[in-house]
Amino acid sequence: MIPILLLLQAAAPTPTPTTPTPWTVRTSSAGGVASTSTSTIARDGSSRLVVKCDRATEALVSVQFFAKQPLQMAGDDGSFASKAVALRFDNGAANGYDWQFRAFAAFTSNDTVVTSLTLQLAKAKQIKVETTNASNFRFEAVFDGPPGDAPIRQVLQACGYVLGQVPVMPAPVPAK
Repeated sequence: MIPILLLLQAAAPTPTPTTPTPWTVRTSSAGGVASTSTSTIARDGSSRLVVKCDRATEALVSVQFFAKQPLQMAGDDGSFASKAVALRFDNGAANGYDWQFRAFAAFTSNDTVVTSLTLQLAKAKQIKVETTNASNFRFEAVFDGPPGDAPIRQVLQACGYVLGQVPVMPAPVPAK
């Protein structure tokens, strides 16, 4: 009986890795920073759109965009360059903001911008990201929106943010 069981196990197909489910909330911790994020891949596979909470001594929520092609030429000093990104939700008007760019990545962590973007992301069925690549040619990626607002809410809550509300930062503690 045991040899047959071993043969059946050996003949069983090896599971193939699956593509991550879009908008699944993931958590990780490294170097004293706890991260919670949700993301999706563009319909054409060209890029990824991410909403992320990083919590260390302070909490920071960002909306991030990663492409397979360079979006910005690398600078010698390693700094981020500022460049316009427009997002269209459900084929509506473009919401344009300056994001920080470096190589294949772009992000914004401005609380007012993040609040506006996450509120719209949570409701959108389709998101279109428009910018230019490192050669200043138009770059566009289309993403499917989340199945509901839960993934976006979870990421925001991990940093103490509330969907649709610009966070109020506590007043600095006076020096003694």
